[in-house]
Amino acid sequence: MKKLKKLNNLKTIIIGLVLLVVILLLLTNHLMKSTKTYMFSGKNDYVMVLDGVISFNYDVNLFQGSHIKYIHEEDFELTKYEIGYYVKVGNEFKPILIKKAETEEGFSLKLIIDEMSGFNLTETTQKKPRFKAEAIREHFTKEIKNNIENLYFIIEAETIDEEIISEKIELIIHKVSK
Repeated sequence: MKKLKKLNNLKTIIIGLVLLVVILLLLTNHLMKSTKTYMFSGKNDYVMVLDGVISFNYDVNLFQGSHIKYIHEEDFELTKYEIGYYVKVGNEFKPILIKKAETEEGFSLKLIIDEMSGFNLTETTQKKPRFKAEAIREHFTKEIKNNIENLYFIIEAETIDEEIISEKIELIIHKVSK
């Protein structure tokens, strides 16, 4: 009976509600600060990169590739290429997502670029493998996250005529979250 009277005490109820509100505000603040969202775009003589999104939160990292359009007047036939998104850490470019291939027949650079709109990656922050033999490559290392403002779209290729194409497009990145 005495416990019931304590619960009915107005001060106890108010203190309990205030504590609950404080805990919920702290949790909400933590969740808002732990989520970082960026948008990126860029352009050079070869390609235009538009509308990319990167989001890091407490349980999922997301890289949503952008619309990529080949804008150079001349197309090139390539025997090998490595094209994708990189983060510059110091003087080194660390890959996030890349596409590469090699052939003797030749690839059209325009077709490769125009088909690349699907650079998408969703990665859990929980790095535990589901199976013992499973190896997990972490795309968004702490080093990459800390340098995400140095995002590049890079084209490294060799033409049928053995001409080297090396284009590094520094992307403009805007943080859209707090």
